[in-house]
Amino acid sequence: MLRFLLIVLVVFIHNCYTTESIQKIIASGDVPPVFAENAFGRWVKLFITFGIARSAVPLFFMFAAFLQAKKNDGYPVLLKKRAKSLLLPFVLWTAIYVFYYGGLKLLVAKIAPQFISHPENNMLAWTFSEWVHKIFGYRPNGKGGLDLPELAVQFWFVRDLMILVIISPVLKWLIKNFPIGFLFFVTAVYAVPVQLYVLVSQALFFYVLGLYWGMYDIPLFETVDKISWKEVALLYMLSFFYTYKIGGGDHSTEHYFMVITSCVILLKLSALIIKKEKLYAASSYLAGFSFFLFALHAPVLNGTVSKLWIRFFPMKNTFFCLLQYFVPTILVISIGTGIGIVLKKVCPPLFRLLNGGR
Repeated sequence: MLRFLLIVLVVFIHNCYTTESIQKIIASGDVPPVFAENAFGRWVKLFITFGIARSAVPLFFMFAAFLQAKKNDGYPVLLKKRAKSLLLPFVLWTAIYVFYYGGLKLLVAKIAPQFISHPENNMLAWTFSEWVHKIFGYRPNGKGGLDLPELAVQFWFVRDLMILVIISPVLKWLIKNFPIGFLFFVTAVYAVPVQLYVLVSQALFFYVLGLYWGMYDIPLFETVDKISWKEVALLYMLSFFYTYKIGGGDHSTEHYFMVITSCVILLKLSALIIKKEKLYAASSYLAGFSFFLFALHAPVLNGTVSKLWIRFFPMKNTFFCLLQYFVPTILVISIGTGIGIVLKKVCPPLFRLLNGGR
């Protein structure tokens, strides 16, 4: 019931201009768009993108691990399934984005070179280290540790999930033999946080929580339902305002506590969705397109829609800043889902390949 809603929140994360993102554009040497936002607009984006939406990816890690633990497939079967659902779409979508960023640029450079600002910077000139960074987000050249994949930032989730699936037998052994000690360990790694270099500490924490949930049959939803809306809303608001008004902001200990409270809110929300028959049916249907929208929305679709919108409606005040935040995001969700629905009807085999067999 939550899969499509969580992807919607991911799209909100990736279409969010802030003062900090504008400064990064300036630092990169590109011309930034007009951006004039007041405190109200900033807090709206903080509440959605940097607040409640931060629960989306952690919950996906939890659900993936929980389902893996409940199915309890043998390791060879598990790897075969994940090769179809994770590795194959990762390779296919990466190839699509390599063609878009690399092959298409080479083609345009030959046909109409006046439209290319730096024709020398193309895929033929990429070094091995640049290829690794663009596809996986790793920097093996000593310039830092873990980063987001440059070609498609959202695929860090698939990257980390594949790694966690591969090492899952070790994680399950540690959970069985050191249930309390290992839980304390991964919690400390998450809360500090500790840089793991090969995957994000948040991914490890929530994936391990999902394994605990499935392996020990923890009644998570029943427990969450016992928490009142008033209690969880108060905890969330306190942690949210402390994080962004007093505390250290993103990647601080208080921020990670806020993420956990936002996860509880989304888990409680699923019960409300189930009670509404039409909402339940719509959520069930759209869930089948959640991975497709996840893979398609960034960077091409989101970037194109957002840039076109800004061209006609520049962010000259807070109203237009918020208009850009909501309208292009809704358009990206609608267009991306629509493409998935059409592709599934026109060419089901291709849709299944790109959607990981889902």
